[in-house]
Amino acid sequence: SLASARDITRLLAIPLERVLVVYLAADSSYRPLPPTECVPVLERLGIRPPYVLYLGGFDVRKNLESLLIAWARTRGALGDARLVIAGRLPATDSAFAPHPHRLSAQRGLGDDVCFTGWVDEADKPALYSAARAFAFPSQYEGFGLPVLEAISCGTPAIVGAGSSLEEIAGPGGLVVDPGDVPALTDALVSLVREDALRTRLSALGLAHAHTFNWETTAQQTLTAYRS
Repeated sequence: SLASARDITRLLAIPLERVLVVYLAADSSYRPLPPTECVPVLERLGIRPPYVLYLGGFDVRKNLESLLIAWARTRGALGDARLVIAGRLPATDSAFAPHPHRLSAQRGLGDDVCFTGWVDEADKPALYSAARAFAFPSQYEGFGLPVLEAISCGTPAIVGAGSSLEEIAGPGGLVVDPGDVPALTDALVSLVREDALRTRLSALGLAHAHTFNWETTAQQTLTAYRS
């Protein structure tokens, strides 16, 4: 990402003109899926719409605690919407990887949060497509592939400011300071409740996602080697 290039230049004193940014892309399977294709996956994973999705790692940098605090603050504003947390959970609870079960229990969230555990790659497009929003308030990312996968499925993203995520989400996301829980809460409420906002961000995000493709990645990588 351009954000990574800036960090490489700043921290390693490498001139910016020597750094070539080559974007990743999402697999072609990441596209908006109709409800008929999503329902079997959701039923197998025990997910009941409507929901907001988090899918990613669980180290402290991912800022999941802020997301859970924000979700607790939405109580009464989102009806029967749930927060779905997908991915293999940490084996132990540690300072590096705080266990989300403990973080959720501390906020008394109970059944308001659904933990799917590990999700097969083939199921992810349906999981993204059926979500009202994808929440990824990470404190730092070098690229942020889950965000690109989400907007490729037509799902608006909520992303943390300050690294690459604004760049990857583009106009398909709402940007919040990772430490600003009230702003994160407002973003969650807006995307769950406001159909017009969600539809607008979905269209903008899809158009932005189409600018990332593996052919361009390959061509630019080859150019880098040749240079």
